[in-house]
Amino acid sequence: MEQSSSSSKVTVEYFDPYGVYPLLSPGLYPRLPLRNLHWESHAGPLRSIQSLHIDLVPSAEARPASIASAPDLSRVRSSDTASGDDGFRVQTLGPTATEKDQPDSRPGARPLKGRRHQIPGLRQTPYLKIFFLRCDDNEIYKSQARKQIREWIKDNTPPAQSTTKISAQENHDAFEWLIVHIIVPNTAAATQARTSSKGSSTILEKLRADFNGSAKSSVDRVAQIRIGVNDVPYDLLPRVVPAIPGSYTETPKEHQEAWGDLISKVKYLILASFDMRVSQYEDDIKERDAQRSLPGWNFCTFFVLKEGLARGFESVGLVEDALVGYDELAVGLDAIIRDQAISHSGAGHGGSFLPFTEDLRRQVEQARAATLRDEGIETETDRPIDMQSVASNQSPEYDEIPLSASRKNYRELILANDISVFDFRCYLFARQLSLLLRMGNAWSSQEELLAKLKEQHESHMQGIAARNVPAQPAEEIENLTILAEICRRALDFTTSISREMRQDLLRSLSMASQGQVATENGRLDDVIKDPITVQAISNIVASFTFSVAQQILAQTSTKSLPIPPSTLAPPSNVQGQEPKVSIPEPKTMMHPARSTSLMIRPSRDEQPPSPGLFPGRRASIADQGGASVKSTTFLKAGLEELSAHRAELYQLSRAALQFLAEERGWPVGWNAISDIEGTIARMEEISLSDNNPQSVRIPEKRSSPSLHGISSQLIRAALSTQDDFYRLYETLTDKALRHFTVASHVQSMQSAMADLAVLKFYLRDYAAAASYFYRMTPFYGEGGWEQIEISMLFMYTKCLKELGRNEEYVRVVLKLLAKFVAADKDRGARKSALATEKSFSVEGYLTELMAIIPTLQHEMNIPLQSFFSSAEIDDCIRFHDERDSFALAVRMKYLLPDDFEVEKVRVRISAVGADQGRDIWLETDGPVVFKRGTVRLLVESNVIVPGTYIVKDMMLHANRIVLSYESGYARDNWPSSGFLKSSKLLLYQRPESVNLLISAARYLHLSRTRTFELTISSGWNDIQSGELHMRAATAGLRLQTSEVTIVSGTLRFSKSREAGILKFERLPKDQIAKIRVPFNIESEVPEIVLKLEMSYITNAGTFLYAAQPKMGILLPLGVNVQDVFKQRALFSKFSITSATGNPLKLLKSSLQDSEVFEATKGGQLTDPVTVFQRQPATVLYKITKKERTAAALIRTSQGNNDKATLSLVIHYICLDEEINQAVTHSLKDALEGTRFTKYSRLLIPTVLQQLNARLPAHDLERTALLSELPTSAIADVAWHEYFIGIGRDDETERDMASLLAEWLQRWKAENPIIPLLRIRLDEESLSEARSIIIPVDVPPMTVVNTADLRLDLRRPAAKSPVRGGELVAILGQPLSGRLKIKSTRMWDTQSSSKEKDEALEFAYELAAASDTWIIGGRRKGHFKVSSSSAGAQNGKSLNFAVLLIPLREGYLSYPSLDVRPVTAAKTRGAGQNAGSADPAAAAAAAAAAAAAATVTWEMDYKNVGETIRVISDARRTTVSLDASGPQGGAWLLESETRSGEGSNEAMAGG
Repeated sequence: MEQSSSSSKVTVEYFDPYGVYPLLSPGLYPRLPLRNLHWESHAGPLRSIQSLHIDLVPSAEARPASIASAPDLSRVRSSDTASGDDGFRVQTLGPTATEKDQPDSRPGARPLKGRRHQIPGLRQTPYLKIFFLRCDDNEIYKSQARKQIREWIKDNTPPAQSTTKISAQENHDAFEWLIVHIIVPNTAAATQARTSSKGSSTILEKLRADFNGSAKSSVDRVAQIRIGVNDVPYDLLPRVVPAIPGSYTETPKEHQEAWGDLISKVKYLILASFDMRVSQYEDDIKERDAQRSLPGWNFCTFFVLKEGLARGFESVGLVEDALVGYDELAVGLDAIIRDQAISHSGAGHGGSFLPFTEDLRRQVEQARAATLRDEGIETETDRPIDMQSVASNQSPEYDEIPLSASRKNYRELILANDISVFDFRCYLFARQLSLLLRMGNAWSSQEELLAKLKEQHESHMQGIAARNVPAQPAEEIENLTILAEICRRALDFTTSISREMRQDLLRSLSMASQGQVATENGRLDDVIKDPITVQAISNIVASFTFSVAQQILAQTSTKSLPIPPSTLAPPSNVQGQEPKVSIPEPKTMMHPARSTSLMIRPSRDEQPPSPGLFPGRRASIADQGGASVKSTTFLKAGLEELSAHRAELYQLSRAALQFLAEERGWPVGWNAISDIEGTIARMEEISLSDNNPQSVRIPEKRSSPSLHGISSQLIRAALSTQDDFYRLYETLTDKALRHFTVASHVQSMQSAMADLAVLKFYLRDYAAAASYFYRMTPFYGEGGWEQIEISMLFMYTKCLKELGRNEEYVRVVLKLLAKFVAADKDRGARKSALATEKSFSVEGYLTELMAIIPTLQHEMNIPLQSFFSSAEIDDCIRFHDERDSFALAVRMKYLLPDDFEVEKVRVRISAVGADQGRDIWLETDGPVVFKRGTVRLLVESNVIVPGTYIVKDMMLHANRIVLSYESGYARDNWPSSGFLKSSKLLLYQRPESVNLLISAARYLHLSRTRTFELTISSGWNDIQSGELHMRAATAGLRLQTSEVTIVSGTLRFSKSREAGILKFERLPKDQIAKIRVPFNIESEVPEIVLKLEMSYITNAGTFLYAAQPKMGILLPLGVNVQDVFKQRALFSKFSITSATGNPLKLLKSSLQDSEVFEATKGGQLTDPVTVFQRQPATVLYKITKKERTAAALIRTSQGNNDKATLSLVIHYICLDEEINQAVTHSLKDALEGTRFTKYSRLLIPTVLQQLNARLPAHDLERTALLSELPTSAIADVAWHEYFIGIGRDDETERDMASLLAEWLQRWKAENPIIPLLRIRLDEESLSEARSIIIPVDVPPMTVVNTADLRLDLRRPAAKSPVRGGELVAILGQPLSGRLKIKSTRMWDTQSSSKEKDEALEFAYELAAASDTWIIGGRRKGHFKVSSSSAGAQNGKSLNFAVLLIPLREGYLSYPSLDVRPVTAAKTRGAGQNAGSADPAAAAAAAAAAAAAATVTWEMDYKNVGETIRVISDARRTTVSLDASGPQGGAWLLESETRSGEGSNEAMAGG
């Protein structure tokens, strides 16, 4: 266990009959203290002692006459460290060191041994005895030295080391002995080596042989040191040098080893004696502790014994072990006192203690007598009182240091059982304090050690230089954790010892003159009722408490604490501030010699305090402290704890000072403020004990204050005048504040700052007080200390008012009023209030505030809760008649006593849904005056934006003050409790109000810009003028507002137009206007969203209506076309399908002619045709070419083919539109004549939205087939949720949302099936239906070839099985035929005239499967199609002869025909060959190749779907199957045809 270095010392006694110690000391002291000692405990781990100082004392025996004249520089004895090391005084028991060290002056007298004390704990004996021997040669050793050493050993060592057993009594003083042979130069011994190499032995060897013993475990008790020639004074150096051959010279290494051997022997022998002592002490303590329950056991005797063990630990540097011993003794003392208090007998067990302390009794009697004498009252007492006894026996330092083990002979008093509990506790804590100071390396403990070391070093012989210069002790850093523990223990001790001291004084005064306890309480009552005695006791206790706290603060002061500079002086004088004259610093007053080391010096790197927080005043203490602490790179262990406990000690000192000041009627703290302002009611102490009503007694009368009994000079100086008291009070508070700042104790730091602020306010230093209040009021407000904050705000406002800071005054007054309102609300919530809360009054503050507000330059924004306790918004929207506006009722509770006039009240409501993000502001139409209580008002708005809203903000404007409240709730939630009480508000349109509707255009032309229709309804408004703002809410949507056209109505737009803005003129009442707005969109989306805002002016004012409608833009149908070209006509088949999945109805379709083509249709529709997604409708048209006029021919030849485009017109209606029309018609009929008619614009869109979202696909198909709609899809809709916020019904006072939900349920029950409206195919229905015009281009075809393969077939014979005269082909017989190809270029609408004049070459090829036909003749060939001018359209055909042989029976398809133009490669090749001979020909060939590459053609092969029946013509066939024939196979022997002709030829079959 590591121990910190401290002033631990053990006594080492030396016997120097030859006077050689002065020669040895210069080499010995540089090697002290002993270092790195290791002692192994019997009951614990290994202890390590880093350093151990030894106290070398000479023995009491007479010195030789030969060296009597030498100066006695061996030692100047100082007080024993182990006897009372507390950092201030050293206690000495028995005779002083000087008396003990004086030898008998009689010649030849033998010194007498000191008498051994009975109690081991009180003895002080050496751990080691050393005999310094000077023996110059072997003869002297044999004749004198050996005998002398033996006699010294016999006289100084106990018999235990010779023959008898060591007794327990002697073991408490166990010690070891050592012989040190000192060799002086120029002697025979100086020529001897340490060990002999020849037969004769050296003196060292003889010593070891004679005194070390022969056993193997014997301890080596002999050491040898050689003194150098330069280390001996000239007058002591031997003059004759013996001439001995082969003399020995010691090397430096051997010299160091000799000294190392001596030091190691000293360490070992000291630890050996210490181990024996500890073992004996532990055995005795264990034995005494086991006798605790026996009669006669005395705690004081046990205490002295156990303290001896603790002092032994302390002497060798094991301070922690010593502290443990004292802690155990403290616990034992508390247990004894507690047991005696329970048994009410002090002598029953454990010994007795004095009932009081005589010193304290003498002090209180002297103080009482002095006070009475000052008042002119003569006193008579039984005992004489010496007024000068204390002053003569005690120095001022003695009074300022109340805790000291050397204050009395405590150990003698304890041993004699003549000590009080107060003295016992003081001594015990003083010893603990001393050990803790050594453990913490406190400056007091270090200085004492340095003083003693200096005293020892100065005791060396003058003129003798040490071979090694003593090393200067290194400055060791204090252990802040241990110092913090000292402060913590001191706090606990001070509070408990103060009570014990007061009880001690009361007991001392209540005793009879004979020293017996009074049998009744009459004496004690007289003492308590005597104000002079009570004052004397209070002065003594308070002075003692203050002195103890100041003593601990002085002993634990350290430079390691980064205490920020004091703020009591201006920042410019912090570095060099002048010390106070009348009231010095507490530490400098207590320890004048340590004033420089205790002074707080700021470091070089520390910046001066920043005045940035309060311009013109001192910076905040917290800010300075925080900067000082943060400037360090790290926090030392225990720094914060030490700072905090030291701050508490400063507060304890201040409490003692404040107690004495209150006795003199000097108010301080919050009581002083309550006397001035009356803001805080004074608290009154009451007794909490019902059984002991006399536990708190207040004197009936008070005496004049007196300083008698106060021993602290600092308190006496502070209480001399009231100004000095406030200065010391301020200083102590400032020191506590700075220590709390370093400790980062924010709460305590703010509390100390509050005390300074209150003090400054009481002293009318308003600037300093305001700076403190600025810092503290937010802290206490955020911490929940409303009463303290309000009190500070009252003082803060007065400071600012006195300083004339209007802007800051307004801010603080507003905060004060807000806190008053908060306290009033809290009282209302608790239904009760404390008396202190009722004492606050803010009447007149608001009136004065409103008078100052106009002088300010900036607007003040404060929360609305500062003046009001609650605000409630009515859940019913109130609409105005004959105009598009609404209002909300607001109820607000005003809590201030002064009337408050505001210019306007504004309320903002925000939309809940994400579709509409516009907010609406409502405000009053004039000023409002608020009086204390509930105020009702209306806020209105001319803005109508349908949707669900919540109240978001409220604002009150009064001159330059704006009171605002923001709910802070999300858009999907609304406040239901707290300051603002409101529910959802549903803002809807009434049927008579302005309305904007968008719809897809009824007429849609795919080749033109898309449009939508906007319908504007004026309702009951006679609009004088207006503006319509249109913005796209869909990405990529572009509105072409400059091309807006009026479809219907009397609306007129102004000539000046802006992008997205349409200004229009008057729109009368009940008028509807419809406009068409073109648009385009970058990417295809299913729907588009618009933002529409229309502001309009009527006779009632200016109004605004906004909406965000949606519109689907996907085409509900799809059209596919399939073309079939013929020689004279084109047949186009159109397939019409549903593109959205919803069925639609086809009403009419037509294909409009163009200038080039005309179309015909077989017939018209008589009923609508329902088109499903998987069941399209098909329409077939025949397209023929008109007889072209000259103009048409010119346009066609120029490439203008727009006039050749046909138009497909389709009239249709979607099923969802039919459903919406049917449901709307049904709801309007049901709402007509009811009180719910005004909600039609809310009901109908909601029902349609839910119906479209919930209607399944099979119900749509069923509706399309049956033309009736089931309403079961909306049976489970919770309609109430969609109408929350409408309000209440005026008739039934029920929620209108519930009434609407019930009405919709009844409507649904009455209409389980809604029939669709009947659609008629007349002009009116077609005009209302949707129509789409799809441009249809006839695909340009360069050439249309018509091919017809005609074969020469015959009819079957009469006996043939073929019936019906069907033409047949005979298997295997060739069929001759002709391929006729007819070409036309009438469908060529793109080629130019020049291109049409050129002939085109085609190639044809007949092909068939190899197992069906054998094709002969011209199966391949080329032909040319001449130009149109050459008669390509005159019907001339080309004939090609072919031959077909069928190869199998059955129905065979005609051979396939492939006709293609001649490839471009061939054409290009011809052009290149020609180009080599003629460039012009090459260019023509290239043009021909390009033209051939762009040729389009179509083939009309008439035989594509035709077949030919092929039959066999054989009637009978004879076949030989003999395998033995010459050919080895089957033979055809005979065959007969159906015509009767036979074939006799024999054919071999394979």
